[in-house]
Amino acid sequence: MADQKKHAGNLSLLGGRPCLDFINTLNWRGRKRPTEFLQTYTDLIAWSQHVGTLSRQAVRRVTQKSKSQRSKQARALKRAIYLRETLYRIFSSLADGKAAANKDLETFNQFFSKTMKNSKIVKIPHGYKWDLEEDPANLEWILSPLIRSAADLLVSKELKRVKKCGDPACGWLFLDTSRNCSRRWCNMSDCGNRAKASRFYKKKTGKRK
Repeated sequence: MADQKKHAGNLSLLGGRPCLDFINTLNWRGRKRPTEFLQTYTDLIAWSQHVGTLSRQAVRRVTQKSKSQRSKQARALKRAIYLRETLYRIFSSLADGKAAANKDLETFNQFFSKTMKNSKIVKIPHGYKWDLEEDPANLEWILSPLIRSAADLLVSKELKRVKKCGDPACGWLFLDTSRNCSRRWCNMSDCGNRAKASRFYKKKTGKRK
């Protein structure tokens, strides 16, 4: 996926699930120098608001709280990247038709168990739902919705629809919701067109030989 003029607050959301979009905050995984969109804790906040896992009110609260915990911002960001790469290895393996590594599942379950401690069931007009309590004292709490998203996807029937972009250099993951499960690219107008142009070029130059 192209990243020209892109940043954490406007990054394309093509994954289909928050956890997959979170994985896609690192672009061009197949290149020597991938593009990192989460370079600061502020980037993580901006992206969380962009993807919808943080409300405007929550953004204001966590932004204000983080200002008084600057020494903890680097650790929280490091943990976020650690979670992201763990999720990438898990879902990338599954997209390739392989089992997730036990070590990665153990790591994810450590994150998940902490998230469950801050979870509760609340009543809504038409039933009940999961709710994740804020923990402003811990800057990592904004990862909780992403952890829950990953857990829900891992135990759902949709797991078999998780795919990897057909461009090896891209590396983005997405949920293929097409009727015949035939989607190949994270974005047809980007990676898809680039692959199409490459095939045309090779075919054209091949005819000239």
